[in-house]
Amino acid sequence: MNQMMFDICILGSANSDLFLEVQDFPKEGETIAAKKSYIKNGGKGANQAVASSLLGSKSIFAGIQFLKSLGQIGNDELGQILVKEMKASGLSLDSLRYVDVQTGQAIILLNHALENSIIIVAGANTHYQDLNELPQKFQDALQNSNFLQLQMEIPQEINYLAAKHMKEHDKITMLDCGGKAEALKHQFLDNLTFISPNETELERLINEKIVYDGEVDKALEDIVHKKVFDQFTKLIVLLKLGSNGSLLITKEFSVRSYTVTHYNPKILNDYKIVDTVGAGDCFTSAFCSQFYRLLSEIGEVRESTLRNLDNDKQKQIFQKSMEFASAAAFLCITQHGAMPSMPKLDEVNEFLKKYL
Repeated sequence: MNQMMFDICILGSANSDLFLEVQDFPKEGETIAAKKSYIKNGGKGANQAVASSLLGSKSIFAGIQFLKSLGQIGNDELGQILVKEMKASGLSLDSLRYVDVQTGQAIILLNHALENSIIIVAGANTHYQDLNELPQKFQDALQNSNFLQLQMEIPQEINYLAAKHMKEHDKITMLDCGGKAEALKHQFLDNLTFISPNETELERLINEKIVYDGEVDKALEDIVHKKVFDQFTKLIVLLKLGSNGSLLITKEFSVRSYTVTHYNPKILNDYKIVDTVGAGDCFTSAFCSQFYRLLSEIGEVRESTLRNLDNDKQKQIFQKSMEFASAAAFLCITQHGAMPSMPKLDEVNEFLKKYL
């Protein structure tokens, strides 16, 4: 019997997110009152998987592991709630694994400036019996997908094995650098097609503080060329710059994209920003989904297909993908929560048509 094929496989974490709205973040030893609390589903892997599915990609989630036993009913309920919402997005959970460990959790503080501070309880997300071998369910999902999305909320050893599998089959891997603050191993980076850090994560990647001397884009390009491309010449770096948009850097060229409100400030007359949680995950998946669609119009979605395109064609694909991702990420921050705020494909297309 033929197995189902997928566009994108997302290997990563899933959490139940507890949000606490506060005026200001607490200082050490300080007790403060929260204005409001609520629970939403999240985790970088789950967020990106749901976003990918809602944005039109045929996607499978291969990394989540939930509590199987009923020993702690509250934890078990959190896991089942996560499963229910993910299924509702149209996402395949055929590669979901169940283990006797509590579901991952995140405690997210939101202050008056809509900034967030997050504490992660890894739980089932890091519970692997063997870090030297991919679970068979994961191998099957990778075999039946053309594109892989990773994050840093599961063990790097598992991420490496997955990226290595994709590289050996001329397939494409994107690493969103968000998650655990740890150094990325050389062999892992060597098997990636894209990495997508924010400025803080880029500093961790190059192991030094970024000091801007002059124009920001030029400074970032110089840093990436000196500190990344000196060892990883084929790596494509997609920098997420928050309110300053995004900057994609390759060894041969760079592509710049700004936020949708930069291009059309009147958008803020119709929309209100409520929280930024999940925006980075939405941006990453939106970029990957649109990139996948555009590359598939040219040929088979493979790393060699991308590499064989001339620079102008690559720039065109990246620019369109970044603009689509910017629109999706903006719609995300106009809704509360992470997973519940992910927009649908038709919503993003209608938004782009109306405002840009």
